[in-house]
Amino acid sequence: MPTNSTNANLVAGGRAPLNVFFTVDTEVWPERPDWRETGLRYDIERDLDGKTAEGEFGTAYQARTLAAHNLKGVFFVETLYSYAVGLDTLRKTVESIRSFGHEIGLHTHPEWLKRIGTLLPGRTGRLMNSYSLEEQRLLIGKGVEQLQACGVPSVCCYRAGGFGANMETLAALAQNGVPYDSSYNACWLGATCQLDTGLRLLDPSAMAGVYEFPVAVFEDWPAHYRPAQLCAASSGEMEAALWRAWENDWHSFVIVSHSFELVKRWDSRGRLTCLPNPTVIRRFHHLCKVLAQNRDKFRTSCFAEVDAANIPSPPRARLFRTGMHRSIWRMGEQAYKRWF
Repeated sequence: MPTNSTNANLVAGGRAPLNVFFTVDTEVWPERPDWRETGLRYDIERDLDGKTAEGEFGTAYQARTLAAHNLKGVFFVETLYSYAVGLDTLRKTVESIRSFGHEIGLHTHPEWLKRIGTLLPGRTGRLMNSYSLEEQRLLIGKGVEQLQACGVPSVCCYRAGGFGANMETLAALAQNGVPYDSSYNACWLGATCQLDTGLRLLDPSAMAGVYEFPVAVFEDWPAHYRPAQLCAASSGEMEAALWRAWENDWHSFVIVSHSFELVKRWDSRGRLTCLPNPTVIRRFHHLCKVLAQNRDKFRTSCFAEVDAANIPSPPRARLFRTGMHRSIWRMGEQAYKRWF
């Protein structure tokens, strides 16, 4: 496994900076009935480019904004769609992300299999955990091949679409030489995520031949988890969670975004659209500002830099709350953005 440095220097007081992974699930969905005839053109403009009448707020926008703040991102790029429409868009997306200095990881949504007709003919399961070990090994291997065909020299990290991984997913990653996974999301355990070990994961943990980096979660009210995701947490909640994680000596803090996180893909009447989402855009810029202004506490990281020897064992992270008043503010924001 990679053995570069993610926590080489300690800050004043002897506490290491928190390793912050800003991850972006980079994917496109065939929502329009003419997607095959148009080569996904309009779906790509919506889901990957975030193209609106007011400008683009998609993959390149997030990559450019992070780079402008001298922050690193990890873009988990979905590859199976390229078997339906070709490599051109995938290559363009990968080259754009890499031009800003960010890391490319693998993302797979096997829903695409029913539209491809190859790879695993007749198999249509929505989540990776509905496939056998050998089938998952093949899907991950084919995904790695597509990224390598687009100029990515090696792939060291992965996230299953919909967080739909199980232990066989991790074994399939190990067989493909991918050492880090970030599919564990406590908010989706028992639903799509089947990485339930009986213990709540907060710190990275060695599992089935790889290291699992769980999506960061916090309590917004007693016994209720909320993920560190731009569209799910207010700026106050996200900032408070980062500080609590640092104060509690967490090793890492994994944040989730999507290529279309900053846009509204559907209007209030359920019609397909693409409009800027001012609330989430503000959250994104606030988060970048917080991370950039507190580099001694928060270090944005990528998985190629992880030093596995510095991952705590046994895990040491403790769950925390961010404050009910911040959650109430977020509920107000969510209600407002549904209509404006």
